Amino acid sequence: MTARRAAVNALRALPGLAVLLLCACAHQGPGALPLSKLPPIEMASGPLAAETALTSVSTPALLELDDEMRAFVDRYVKGSQRQRLQTLHRSLRSSAFVGVDYDPSADGTAAEVYHSGVANCLSYAHLFVAMARYAGLDARYLSVSLRPEWTRRGDQVALRKHVNVVVRLRNGEEYVVDIDPVSRERVASARVLRDKEAFALYHGNRAMEALFLEDRATAYAEAVQAVALGGRIDYLWVNLGAIYRGAGQDAAAEAMYRRALSLNPDSPTAMNNLAVLYESRGELEESRRWEARVRERRNSNPFYHYYLGELAEAEGKHERALSHYLDAIGLQADEAEFYFRVARLYLSMQRPLDSRSYAEKAVLHARLVGERKQYQQFLDQLIREHLVTAQLGSP
Repeated sequence: MTARRAAVNALRALPGLAVLLLCACAHQGPGALPLSKLPPIEMASGPLAAETALTSVSTPALLELDDEMRAFVDRYVKGSQRQRLQTLHRSLRSSAFVGVDYDPSADGTAAEVYHSGVANCLSYAHLFVAMARYAGLDARYLSVSLRPEWTRRGDQVALRKHVNVVVRLRNGEEYVVDIDPVSRERVASARVLRDKEAFALYHGNRAMEALFLEDRATAYAEAVQAVALGGRIDYLWVNLGAIYRGAGQDAAAEAMYRRALSLNPDSPTAMNNLAVLYESRGELEESRRWEARVRERRNSNPFYHYYLGELAEAEGKHERALSHYLDAIGLQADEAEFYFRVARLYLSMQRPLDSRSYAEKAVLHARLVGERKQYQQFLDQLIREHLVTAQLGSP
């Protein structure tokens, strides 16, 4: 897949982060919490302090290139900025050159991905960021939140996380590069990550892998390193809380969930975890209070109304679907996908003029090259077909 194709499919990606508990994008909030303030984790051998656990963890050189990788860029990645972008992504994915394939479990450094030929979304981002920067491109990590997914009753919510790369050209264009794209309509939001935060996600993945293997000491050490590097990312604190909860340390888990909420007051995952925690302790009134907050947050989430619109449209209830989509627009008026969905719905309802109006709004609000091209193609075809229909119907 070329970088141009990646741009056409802007902000599309398969979820590849192995986080256990998922929530919304990180918000800016309180400063870093000193590691000395973290409760020790209870082990069979006795309490393990955070600062002691960290002595067993180090961050590898995730963005380091070796001589072979630099020689590859020097030999093949040439031309204008756009040409370098296209060539680099094409050559990394092509079996005739590096041939990197997607594997959701393939974490690692840029060099490890280059030589092994497998990567998940985060490790491919390490590789591409490192090589693109060496090629003189402005490449940065991009944290992508995929649309919330509810049960049909709407009682549960999870917002999946993903990482890819955004490249900014000198002419102002932005292109998103990904190892395995998914549809644009699944994307809820995105924000640029600092390198340090991307490194925190590496440790977050390792923490969850260790927890799955019931290696609590390693899981704790990696999770502590994750919050030390990315302390403003709320879901890393939720994951640390899960580790404390697994150790039976409910008070520590509660503190971590509340820390996540201090960073992101809208985190449904932290709220859900608190509701479950209080219920397990028999504190039913407090549990119900948090459940109510989850429902309140759900109802104020434009993507929940978008989801209800999808359900109604699938059932052929077009007017109800339209109402939900318009509710979504009322809650988030700058989301181009909402306008595009209304445009498509109006077309299916045989209302081409209304469809055109909303397609134009979708184009206007589109932020990236790929989505703007998609919406413009729909609009152009709509105009052509509507004009033909009008001409055929004229006396």
